Amino acid sequence: MFSSLNNSVIRQLDKLVLYTMNQRVPESLQTTYQDTPAFETVLAQTAVDLSQTPDYLLSAPGEHAIQLNTMLGPITCHVRVRPARDPHAPLLIYHHGFSEMPYYGSWQRLFPKNHPYPVHSVCIQAPYHDHWRAPFEQSMASVLHIYQTFAGSVRLIELMQNHFEANGAPYTILAGVSWGGITSLLYEGLFQRAATVIPMLSSPDLAQVLLDIAELFGRPIDISRRELKQMLDFSPYFERCSNDKVYPLLGEKDLFFRYENHQHHFANCQLNTISQGHISGFFHIAPLRQHLAHTLQHLVASHSPAESVHLPITPQPVG
Repeated sequence: MFSSLNNSVIRQLDKLVLYTMNQRVPESLQTTYQDTPAFETVLAQTAVDLSQTPDYLLSAPGEHAIQLNTMLGPITCHVRVRPARDPHAPLLIYHHGFSEMPYYGSWQRLFPKNHPYPVHSVCIQAPYHDHWRAPFEQSMASVLHIYQTFAGSVRLIELMQNHFEANGAPYTILAGVSWGGITSLLYEGLFQRAATVIPMLSSPDLAQVLLDIAELFGRPIDISRRELKQMLDFSPYFERCSNDKVYPLLGEKDLFFRYENHQHHFANCQLNTISQGHISGFFHIAPLRQHLAHTLQHLVASHSPAESVHLPITPQPVG
């Protein structure tokens, strides 16, 4: 259905969802930013409570609760795990989009069980994503809460990478859509530990997304452009990433991450594009799945003898 929509409908879908999101962003986001600590300060005070996180459970199939201790209090998140048959398979960690409910919805569609990839597959749940109202009421309550959302996800990714690599995974792949793409790039910028990063319908610049939404609907912003960029443009972290490890995908008609405002970040990467918007691209999942499959094929082939690679390059859509 989404593959056959015309340009006007594709953009109207994005605009409709953006309008709803714009209405739900609390005013407190603009009025509480002055004393926000640096992101890395928030990250340093975010830790997994290992006393409540049995290590042996982390590689077991299914969903597992993870307790985080943070400067904003304890937060419970979840991870979903689908282990590979081979304990020495690589690890792929996927992060969902903002306000995606359930958080594993796009993960299940991108990595269907009837077309398994030769990887351990893990889906991370961001903080404040256990109820449909929570992402806006909590994650967007302040810049500090935005930082805490990213910091919590970063610690979960770190936890799962440490666990699987300690138990035989030779390397880790990071992938994410929208907000999850930012998170994946942020993690790699901080630690440079992934073999490949696959951000889809995303870029490191959240500030530009907020500025474009405000312009689209004529919403005044009390934070100056310079201040917003300083706080929520994570490009300095992205610049620490190796360009040859990053395989981005952008939507040419995306009104969230506008191609014209974000493609320059990936000028030195192998950028792929689709003729879709943000919402249509998100739900017309086949091109995203194909982008993932081709990237994984390239990576697995570079790490394995050619005869051992058995990757479903073009898995068929499901649902």
